[in-house]
Amino acid sequence: MAAPSSSGWNAISELPKDRKDGRRMLLWEADQPVIGRWDPDRGGWEDPDSMSIYEEIVLWADILAPQ
Repeated sequence: MAAPSSSGWNAISELPKDRKDGRRMLLWEADQPVIGRWDPDRGGWEDPDSMSIYEEIVLWADILAPQ
């Protein structure tokens, strides 16, 4: 597996399987950051508020608590 980016963003192809557990993630969709979570029933990333599926997720980052 590739080392995490210093910016916190990683290619979606590098996403560990344990991140597809329903947690909210910071995602990059087409040209903007969005909050989303994996929907195993639909096999895609969804907006947790509208439940619509994102089509062009290319990057991901964990949402971390303030330190």
